[in-house]
Amino acid sequence: MNVFGFGGDLFFDGVFTVFPIFFMTIFGIIVFAIVKGIINHSKTSNTLKDLQQFASQLADAPDDDTAERLGEYLRGVDSFSIERTRMEPFRVALGCYRLVMESESVRDETKERVDRQYKRLGILEGEKYADEPAPRRNSTHAHHDIHHNHHHHT
Repeated sequence: MNVFGFGGDLFFDGVFTVFPIFFMTIFGIIVFAIVKGIINHSKTSNTLKDLQQFASQLADAPDDDTAERLGEYLRGVDSFSIERTRMEPFRVALGCYRLVMESESVRDETKERVDRQYKRLGILEGEKYADEPAPRRNSTHAHHDIHHNHHHHT
């Protein structure tokens, strides 16, 4: 006989109703994060391949036509994420930019269009990260500061 007048399983019924919803929400968030990561990785890989083609063409013969196509390509790019763990697409993009800007074969109007796209995507703002080494993904060893002045003998 229950002292409170409730069915003895009321609490457990509530727990077993809420728990699957909670579990499925957490599971859904994890799946969403994994799928988003895969999509971003494949987008970055495709962008890298495209930029490598532009870099190769610009390195061989930096001409106005290739620079114009680079500007058009970048116009179709929604965003350019600068990931400090994966800097290669960013470095290739900067290389393309330098090749375009330093070329005498590329018209000033084309250079301005390419420059606008780079600024719109924020690629030039990330230049300070280009030469930094990638942060380590695993931090299995912690850094400890060793101070020798802890023991004062008087």
